[in-house]
Amino acid sequence: MQTQTIERQVKIIVNNEKLNQYSNLDVMPLNIAKGDDNGLADRKLSAIHKKLREDGWNVSSAQAAKKIYKLFNDCLVTEVTTRHIDALKEHLLKNGRSVATVNRYFSALSKMFKYAFNRPNEYGLKSIPHIPWGTENNARVRWVTVKEEREMIRMMTKRNKVEFLNFFLFLMDTGLRKGEACKLTTADVQLDEVQKVRYVLVNDTKNGTNRSVPLSDRAWGIVEPLIEGQDATTAVFRHNYWTLQNQWEDMREIMGLDEDREFTLHCLRHTFASRLAQAGKPLHLIGLLMGHKTLAMTKRYSHLAPQHTFNVLDVLNNDRPSEDTDCQIDEISHIG
Repeated sequence: MQTQTIERQVKIIVNNEKLNQYSNLDVMPLNIAKGDDNGLADRKLSAIHKKLREDGWNVSSAQAAKKIYKLFNDCLVTEVTTRHIDALKEHLLKNGRSVATVNRYFSALSKMFKYAFNRPNEYGLKSIPHIPWGTENNARVRWVTVKEEREMIRMMTKRNKVEFLNFFLFLMDTGLRKGEACKLTTADVQLDEVQKVRYVLVNDTKNGTNRSVPLSDRAWGIVEPLIEGQDATTAVFRHNYWTLQNQWEDMREIMGLDEDREFTLHCLRHTFASRLAQAGKPLHLIGLLMGHKTLAMTKRYSHLAPQHTFNVLDVLNNDRPSEDTDCQIDEISHIG
């Protein structure tokens, strides 16, 4: 009888232990920042900028946002009105910035707005002020001419800036964005065993997709010594983001193009696409190599390849009826 009682007590203890297996765990409260008493400091544009930077905001957008909150005297996100936005636009245009550049600033401001708007309890932003986006003239594409390329090579070689020159030429031969090239690692440089073609695998791109870009002989010649003997995770180009920008600005000034605001690092990407278009390569292929999300983005280069539209004459001029041509034209003349 006593044995049965002990077994029952043990069974009850075991069952209770199963039911309460989490009851004895230490539960520590989460360390959630509450901000200041009024929460005002957390609602400033600089605070939102800091949050977005911690989430991995790209450098150029973050720099634009930093300039914005300084121009706005680091006010609360709820204090920004259309007057602020109009004043920002006027300031940028007055200082020679293009419509495209103004839109890039607007994009950074919009991201801060959306971050706060999606967290109403924290920021109290009930609506987003209107942003007057400008219409960009995508028809005008600035690319590097052959003469300018030769001058770049001559001048930067003379100034012992070959390492930066090589980066610029790599962008020109691959069409990669500056940020994409800076993120490349040794593992991203690969070889297609079937076609025996070297290429780079571009990961985590601006549009959230991956793509493969073949390397020209020059591009491979630039990359090969940089990855030789390196670990798979080692960056191919170990340059500071802003050092690259400064080197480009210095080069542009020496070339006498400091007043040409379209002669930017990004025009190297345009050069890649423009040269392919001028060589008659299909637009959809150019779009794939560039990582364009839509064909509309690639169509800005279509005017550089008029031979594609002229090729329809081969169809229109061939296979014409040799007899009774006038009669057949009369028969179909009523068609609209």
